[in-house]
Amino acid sequence: MQQHMSGRHILLALAVVLVWALNFLVIRIGLQDLPPLFFAGLRFTITALPAVFLFGRQGMPWRLILGAGSCIGVGYFSLLFVGMKLGMPPGFAALVSQGQVVFTVLFAMTLLGETPSALQAAGMAVALAGLGLAGMERMGAIDAAGLGLVVMAALFWGLGNVIIKRLGRGLQVDGFRLVLWMSLVPPVPNFLLSFWLEDGQWAQLAGLSGSGVFALAYTAFGSTLFGWGAWAWLLRRYSAPQVAPFSLLVPVVALVMSATWMGEEVTVRLALASALLLGGVAVTVCEPWIARWREAAVKPAEAVRR
Repeated sequence: MQQHMSGRHILLALAVVLVWALNFLVIRIGLQDLPPLFFAGLRFTITALPAVFLFGRQGMPWRLILGAGSCIGVGYFSLLFVGMKLGMPPGFAALVSQGQVVFTVLFAMTLLGETPSALQAAGMAVALAGLGLAGMERMGAIDAAGLGLVVMAALFWGLGNVIIKRLGRGLQVDGFRLVLWMSLVPPVPNFLLSFWLEDGQWAQLAGLSGSGVFALAYTAFGSTLFGWGAWAWLLRRYSAPQVAPFSLLVPVVALVMSATWMGEEVTVRLALASALLLGGVAVTVCEPWIARWREAAVKPAEAVRR
């Protein structure tokens, strides 16, 4: 029988939502002091060291660490940071990132042979319509390259989810340890790309402001260690359909925070696009729960007919 979430654990999930939503605003603050690729490399260096020496791999294979670190650590976060540097507002970036749910299902079809249900397919179609409407709404106000990079970032996040599922099949993977160890992967490629494409990194690091130090600490310890650690713990204790829907609140909270504190404009059409995207994602994520609810509702009716 499915265990109900306690009030304390619901509050913990909501705390993660707040931490992750604020993370998009903090990234924007950090990008004022540091180049995006260099910022991403530093963030994961701080996350991984010295934590990996305190928490061993416990048999977790390197192929899983490298796959997750490359797709999520390098692909998702690097492209997200660069896209935001090019002008993607924090709230809108958080919203577009939710496209990862759609990409996860599409990659699962291709790489794992998993066929989505009719309800999941409908949810993906609605989410993609919302993503398209949001893109058209903001196309004239933001850099098209920034939007494209954040969409690509969501794609890499989705691919990373499927790689974790495929390479971790049959293993008892501790999500918290995986986050720590996969953080060893992004620094080297990020620093190499930074030295090739960016300038003045060390001078900017030497003159880092207090807000820049806060941004580094927050993204490394708050968003990654607390956020992903608590999220992994909740996913191990409760079923995914119970926990996953909380993530849908992240772009909503981030959009409200960004509009309130950074003056990000929220038009009626963007609000509609947000509703479509989040509604479609909600249907896709919650489909197993919806299917069980429908089955539970049908059984008493069939018993009465008999």
